[in-house]
Amino acid sequence: METQKVDLAVIGAGPAGQKGAIQGAKAGMQVAVVDRLGLLGGSCLNHGTIPSKTLRRAILDMTGFV
Repeated sequence: METQKVDLAVIGAGPAGQKGAIQGAKAGMQVAVVDRLGLLGGSCLNHGTIPSKTLRRAILDMTGFV
């Protein structure tokens, strides 16, 4: 495993983690984002919460892509 030295480690790549990482980078910090999924967006985007599942289903119904 490679060791890296950073000024700011952000845990979670959801919306708040992304904003925190951007703010750190804008401040000139060396930033690392750690997320168990390895994907940006967090659970809301990648797994889908109830509102996003409803929205996805509505879009599929409206476009006839089902």
